[in-house]
Amino acid sequence: MSDEKQATIAPGDQILTLINTFTCADARQGELVAAIEKSIADTLALVDGLISASVHASLDRTRVISYMQWRSVQDFDQAELHPKVRDHLAAILSIAESADPRLYHVTSVTCS
Repeated sequence: MSDEKQATIAPGDQILTLINTFTCADARQGELVAAIEKSIADTLALVDGLISASVHASLDRTRVISYMQWRSVQDFDQAELHPKVRDHLAAILSIAESADPRLYHVTSVTCS
């Protein structure tokens, strides 16, 4: 077993989940992934309340999903106010054609 930390998804734990669906030109998917990963490493990983962040690239190269777990709505709201977070978001949105961020709580998990 690895010593690497792993994201945990559990219903009822009140962790806030941000799922953001970005669309992009297929030629720019790699650039978009890199910008999101840079934002996570350079800013979000340093602010209070981020638990985990995952980036998913669609096989058709037209979408990127960021899946982030936050300790609370308040921590998420505070992170959005941070100037470096805002700068990185502006860079991401200059690459993406659109973004659709939504906040969730996990209601169930099924594993087989």
